Amino acid sequence: MGTLGCINDMLQRDKENRELRKRNRERLTATYHRLLDTGKETDLSQITVEKMEDIRRKTLEKEELDKAANFKAMLYLALGMALILLLVWLLVGCNGKPSGNNQSAVKSDSASITQGAQTVSVHTQDTICHLPVATQNVKDSVFTEQELQKIQNELRERYVRSEIKGTRLDGNIWGWGVYGNHLIVNLCLNSPEARAIFREKIMDSPAIRLEGPTEPSPNNQRYTSDTLGIHLYPEFSAYPYTAHAATFVLFNQSEYEIESGDPYWITYEDQHGVWRTLPIHTVFNSIAYSIQPGKQFLFKANLNPNVLPNRPGRYRFFYEVELMDKKQKITLMTEFRLADIKEAVRDSSDVISVEYVNYHRKS
Repeated sequence: MGTLGCINDMLQRDKENRELRKRNRERLTATYHRLLDTGKETDLSQITVEKMEDIRRKTLEKEELDKAANFKAMLYLALGMALILLLVWLLVGCNGKPSGNNQSAVKSDSASITQGAQTVSVHTQDTICHLPVATQNVKDSVFTEQELQKIQNELRERYVRSEIKGTRLDGNIWGWGVYGNHLIVNLCLNSPEARAIFREKIMDSPAIRLEGPTEPSPNNQRYTSDTLGIHLYPEFSAYPYTAHAATFVLFNQSEYEIESGDPYWITYEDQHGVWRTLPIHTVFNSIAYSIQPGKQFLFKANLNPNVLPNRPGRYRFFYEVELMDKKQKITLMTEFRLADIKEAVRDSSDVISVEYVNYHRKS
């Protein structure tokens, strides 16, 4: 039964009680007069009219008290019902309006949006409907999963249309995804130039965080280029320092079939003599190449010069292979040079000494 039903039921019961008390008083008065008329001796004859009036007065007082109690109960119920209706109205009204943390799409060239004590300038080309406001320094998220998915879809479309060829961002982005409360964009080298180009050429949204190393990390790893009859050499000992790729040759002079894939990494020696990892993509296709005994395999590696302009000097190329029969993995390394030249040269004086065409399997 609802609140209104309870109130109506109480009113009906109160009305019935008043009528019942009225009938009781009438029957009591009729009985009193009937006993007096019969002339019978009874104790009831000792009850005077004053006493009956006193009983009636007390009965009326009790009725008034009952009325006051019933009125208070109905008043409390009415106030409770009004409070419930007010809360329901407030909840429905708040859900029907845009959240205070969200902003609709801005039609002007730019707008300033405030988050607490921070103000963020948002351009219209980077504004999405109901995009919540935050900054790179805000750790507590105000982004929903649905909003992040919309931003990610917009980022994908803008990246396809972007004009970043030849910039510090060309070949720098190796992936993005929704992690936690933000859209994370992973860069091979998270340099100030790359971040500025990303915000200018692709998207400048407070929901996006750019992550990645801010400088190439030191890496002094070394391996052999010749072991167990397996040899790794650069196709050319020197390449132009502006080259976008270098090629390498893997010779299988062992008696086993070997298998290799696409993953590799490159290090370089900086001007201070410290070997560092070259910022290249570390996400590769899952593919396997089989090299039979006595065969060779030509491999192409990306030098990613747009991300970090390569300097003339020494470089190391690392590549992993596996002996299929022995289930043994081997990491090979070979050195090559980038020089101030226009074309790659096969100068074997300081790196390699091998004739590729006449390279025969050892007996």
